[in-house]
Amino acid sequence: MKVALLEEYGGIPEVAEADVPLPGDGESLIKVSFASLNPVDLRIAAGNFYSGSPNLPYVPGSEGVGTVVNSSNRPEGSRVRFGSARPGAFAEYVVASEPSLLEIPDGLPEEDAATLGVPGIAAYLSLVDAAGFVQGERVAVLGATGVAGSVATQLAAILGAGSVVALGRNADVLKHVTQLARKSSDACSYVLLDNKPAELLAKEIVEAAGGPVDVVIDPLWGTPALAALLALNKGGRLVNLGESAGSELSVPSALLRSKQAKILGYSNFGVPLDRHNEALSVLMNYVLEGKLEVSHSIFGLSSIGEAWTIQRGSPGRKLLISPVA
Repeated sequence: MKVALLEEYGGIPEVAEADVPLPGDGESLIKVSFASLNPVDLRIAAGNFYSGSPNLPYVPGSEGVGTVVNSSNRPEGSRVRFGSARPGAFAEYVVASEPSLLEIPDGLPEEDAATLGVPGIAAYLSLVDAAGFVQGERVAVLGATGVAGSVATQLAAILGAGSVVALGRNADVLKHVTQLARKSSDACSYVLLDNKPAELLAKEIVEAAGGPVDVVIDPLWGTPALAALLALNKGGRLVNLGESAGSELSVPSALLRSKQAKILGYSNFGVPLDRHNEALSVLMNYVLEGKLEVSHSIFGLSSIGEAWTIQRGSPGRKLLISPVA
């Protein structure tokens, strides 16, 4: 079978040949329809990811969707979403543990299911579980032009936020994300980051939200996170799930104490697989109901290098790799 193989950390995967993996007890062989390219795949491939990187060479890809070819528990042809699989998602066939598989609902296109995965789980669980969002609270989403940020913005509106403010650097994408969120709530607006100082950005967040915000979903860190902390209501929570705007931030102690604010860290790696699948089931139903939408582009496996390069530039949409395209 064909796979995308990474030969060196920091490099770009290239198409290679490999043996079709054989399933063991409790595993299913899956023919991959779409594998999702996520920012975390690039960080792992850089060789310095905080939780470690596989030994070289290896097949990248942390998730995808496909059809069951061989399984002791699932009918042949079942459409499933898989997470961790071997040799890696960017392959024609993978083997995944059966308990980790999630059936794709009837009527939901496989490519739509593939857009949700890692970023959808992070958006849902950072808002619902980590932040403990309560209906009516004001929410600000940093990095709303990314997939996780877009999903978080739409989710906040779906779940009944008092107001939702989307923040990012691409005005066109921000407008699109805000329009999607407005399908569920008119109380959605956006603010451009544009390298503004934290104090000015905080003022714009508060004005757009109609008051200090209660919850911040933050895949950026850096100056935008400081601005969001300044814009927090008393008892507000900021959930950090990334560092696209910087890995370090100096936060005044008085700011946290005066607001009695909470800064919480979130990672999908710390959440059990069954909770992943519970979150994905909710998201898939929202897509079926027409409440949630994620833009995507599809690349063939032979175009993995092109997709990889585009992903490095924050494309503002989900990139999917199809071995059959």
